[in-house]
Amino acid sequence: MTPEIAAAVEEIRAGLPGHGVECSEDGQGGVYVIVRDLDIGEKYVPTRTWCGFQITFQYPRADVYPHFLDGKIVRADGKVHGAGIGAGTWQNLSVLQLSRRSNRWDAEVDTAATKLAKVLDWFRGL
Repeated sequence: MTPEIAAAVEEIRAGLPGHGVECSEDGQGGVYVIVRDLDIGEKYVPTRTWCGFQITFQYPRADVYPHFLDGKIVRADGKVHGAGIGAGTWQNLSVLQLSRRSNRWDAEVDTAATKLAKVLDWFRGL
């Protein structure tokens, strides 16, 4: 794991005290990250879940994309998930893939922690 990736993981942990942050190396210099017990709001059942993503060896020069949530999440109103959300598998888990690419990723400003916050805010607002 590069020093930049280690710092990114520590920033996530510092920004989300009380949430489990699990990491496993991806074998290519990056890590897979799962953040536990995140509030996704009353629009969803369950209202709390985990979020996973990969921070690749190119970080911080590369976007952190995509993000994944537990595939069991459904909308409380019974509607289907909208654009940018798809079902799939990640790390042998059934997931919802949240496709929120940062086309203007700026390594000087953007971090894995800020990207996670933006993705979760987007999902909560749907």
